[in-house]
Amino acid sequence: MPANSTQQLACTHPGRDVAIVSLCAVVVSLVAVIVVMAFHGNPLATFGASGSAFAAAFSGGMGVLSHLKRTV
Repeated sequence: MPANSTQQLACTHPGRDVAIVSLCAVVVSLVAVIVVMAFHGNPLATFGASGSAFAAAFSGGMGVLSHLKRTV
């Protein structure tokens, strides 16, 4: 890596795209809550499934967004 190269840490995606990914992750999280509650899971399992589903959906969605917005 060259000595004068810099890494870009800021998100360069439009706010609209990040909001869409966030809302989709919230929907996935709510579906996970419904599924865990349908199987009579305890509150901690429900909370864990919700957080895990949100994190997975958001990181996956941002990965897809980065792939789609990549310029060659």
